Amino acid sequence: MSNFFEQELWYLFGDEQVIDTPYCSGQSCYGTLDRDLRVRIQFISTHISGQYDALKLTVLNRINGPVDIQVLKLGDILGKKPIPGNPNFREGVAPHIWDSYGKFEWYAYRPTEADYETVRQAVGRYLDVFRDRTLERTRNGPKLVYICAPLRGDVEKNIKFARQKAQEVFQAGDIPVCPHLMFPPIADPENPQQDQATREMGLRLVEPCQQVNVYGPVRTPGMQAEIHHAKELGIPVKEEQPEMKKTKSRSKRGQAR
Repeated sequence: MSNFFEQELWYLFGDEQVIDTPYCSGQSCYGTLDRDLRVRIQFISTHISGQYDALKLTVLNRINGPVDIQVLKLGDILGKKPIPGNPNFREGVAPHIWDSYGKFEWYAYRPTEADYETVRQAVGRYLDVFRDRTLERTRNGPKLVYICAPLRGDVEKNIKFARQKAQEVFQAGDIPVCPHLMFPPIADPENPQQDQATREMGLRLVEPCQQVNVYGPVRTPGMQAEIHHAKELGIPVKEEQPEMKKTKSRSKRGQAR
C-alpha cells in the first residue's frame, strides 16, 4: 500500500500533465522531462523537523547527474489559509504535512482542488525552463505513437493485429507509426540483410515518437530492442498487458523480430 506522500505526489503528478512517466516512491516522485533530463520531486521540511512545508525539485541529467535544484514552499505558492472557527489560527496557516506520532496528514488545512492545481502550475512553470522545446510543441497535439507488436510466426495474422492497434491509436487522436504496415510489402523477411535493415530502420522510427505502445502476448527480441531503445531515449513505454512472455532469439539473424 502506498504511503501518504506517495498518494499526494501521485494526485499531483500522476496524470502526466506536468511530468511524463511518473513513478512515486517514499517521499519522492520521479519523471521524464525529455530524452536526457529527469526530475525528482520530494516533500521536505525547511524550518521545523516533521513539518513538510515545501517541494524540492531536482532536475537530473540521466548521465551527468543533477542540473538544477529548486525549493518551492507551499506557503509561498498558496499563501496562508484561514481556518474558520479555530482561535488558534486567527492569521491562518501555511499548508504543510506534519508527522503526528508516525501518522502523516495535512495540518489543520487540507488543500482544495484549486490549491493542487496552483501547485501543479508552479512546478510546471519551473520545469518548462528545462524541457526540450521540440517535444513541448507537440505536447498538446497528436502524439507520434510507435506500434510495438510481434511480426514473426503467423505474419498475416500479426499484421492484421498491428493494423487494428494502429487504428485504435488513430481513433484516439494520435498518429500511429506502424512498421508492420510499412516494411512487409517492400522487404523480404527471409532475406537476412533486408530483415536486419528493417529492424534497424524500426529503431530509427522509434526515435521521433513521443510514446511506444506495446501489444500482444509475447515480447520478441525485436520488440525488446525497440522497448530498450525507447527507454534509453526517455520515451514513455505503455504496455497493454502487465506481464508478457519473452521469446528466445533464433540463430538466424533474419528471424528475430
